[in-house]
Amino acid sequence: MSFFKTFIPDLDELDLKTQKLNKSLKDKINRQWKDTFDKATLLQLYSSLIKELRLFREGQSQPAKLYYFLQLFSSSDYKVIFDKKSHHALLTHTELLESEIEQLLLETNTQLIQNPPPAEQGDLREMVSDLISLYFYHPSYHSEGYDDLKRIGGNLAFKFLRTYPYQDICNLLVSLLPSASDSLKKYTQLINDIVCSKQNDENRDLLLYILISEMIGFYTEKSDFLYKKSKEVLRLLSTHITHWNEEQLDYFITQGVLNGYGIYPNPQTKVDKIKSYINQLNEDNGDAKIVKKRVKEYNQEIANIENDPNAFINASYNKAAKKLMVKNNTITFLKNLSELTPNSKTKVQLEQLIERILDLKNTPKAFPINKKPKVKFNDLNFKLLVIEELMYNKNLLTPKFDLSQFIAEYHQREIDKEQEGYEVIPEVLAYFKGLDIPEDLLAKVTSLTQDCGVDGGAEIYSQIWPFWDPGCGDEVLKISNKASKDLPLLPNLKQVIGLEHSNPSKKLISSFKERHIKLIEQDV
Repeated sequence: MSFFKTFIPDLDELDLKTQKLNKSLKDKINRQWKDTFDKATLLQLYSSLIKELRLFREGQSQPAKLYYFLQLFSSSDYKVIFDKKSHHALLTHTELLESEIEQLLLETNTQLIQNPPPAEQGDLREMVSDLISLYFYHPSYHSEGYDDLKRIGGNLAFKFLRTYPYQDICNLLVSLLPSASDSLKKYTQLINDIVCSKQNDENRDLLLYILISEMIGFYTEKSDFLYKKSKEVLRLLSTHITHWNEEQLDYFITQGVLNGYGIYPNPQTKVDKIKSYINQLNEDNGDAKIVKKRVKEYNQEIANIENDPNAFINASYNKAAKKLMVKNNTITFLKNLSELTPNSKTKVQLEQLIERILDLKNTPKAFPINKKPKVKFNDLNFKLLVIEELMYNKNLLTPKFDLSQFIAEYHQREIDKEQEGYEVIPEVLAYFKGLDIPEDLLAKVTSLTQDCGVDGGAEIYSQIWPFWDPGCGDEVLKISNKASKDLPLLPNLKQVIGLEHSNPSKKLISSFKERHIKLIEQDV
């Protein structure tokens, strides 16, 4: 019985000359796999797959069906339940599978399916990419041999990217690189290969962008391996930089760093990119209304750039600096890169970016988040009532918090009020949690109100929860029993209006009465 008939009979019976492997059939195959793929079956499948790959290299397999099988087997959309069963099967067969993949990397790229779907090439390169992707999806974390499988996957990804460097780059394979043996050296070698390549196309630019952004991009995290090792990567790269000519050096800084941050010293470069996006949209035959809308937006973007290119450049520097000012490793990388490239034509732009970052970093903030307030409240929601009284009613607690200004100067991430304002914005809540309230001001609090919204709601809600709407079912931030421990902080508190909106417990009510604090229901 053939490999396909055994493991994917629906695909085996499919006539690819007249029929399509559509989403419905893919879903059906995936459901069948989930029902039948036990440990023994997966072991048998991997063993049979390796035999099928050998037959493929000998010209005795069905290339199109093998291509589609691997697309399903290595996909996050159409996957078996990846757990210790798939991990064990891969680990058992990895030596043979690794050998087959390395043999396929020596083959000339050929077309495997005719008229492939959009966004697919249907060639050997894609099939090999799917094979290597098994090392991303199938290993099970904390299982024996996990690190070995990831290392093999990283090494294969490195070989793949050197074999097919500029052909529809797969981010997933790039993410395997940190697991490779001697990974930083390999990473550096790939960057050098790209910079020194004489091939000029968008895929070359894209691969350089991906490699640099994985290390010092906007969305790197402090825990990311490449971010933590960025200084070491630059040290290794410095041995290559000394041999780069001026054109290569400028390409690395402009395409790899500046353009990656949305900075285009020559705005026409950005305009040309947008025009290529428009051409691609028109060629893809997508939904006409969506295409029309996107083309209109792109044309408006072009018009804005051409009307005021200097404003476009200035805004791009500011936006990049705002995102990068909290990334100390990235700042160090950029400074060291500037020192390594004294003769670069783009050194001026690089230093301008560094200067903007440092200016922002050193600018005092009106609303810094304080993590160690001197006076600590046990119930944050109760503290918000106190802040409402002192900051917005009595105008005693300053500076008066302003959400727009806070968003403008907050740089840990981009806060979108329009998108996030329908819930509590966590960073704003953190600001108020850490806000120090002097004891002399606390002594001036005689009355607190928890407004359910009938009187327009508390001003502080418009800052924390901009689109809070009790008419749509939004409730107040409720006071808990913890507030009883905060009452000694307010020695002159005489009354609290609207506490009933928090559905207070008998214990909480008693704690107020014990201190002779009146509880008055809000007039609704």
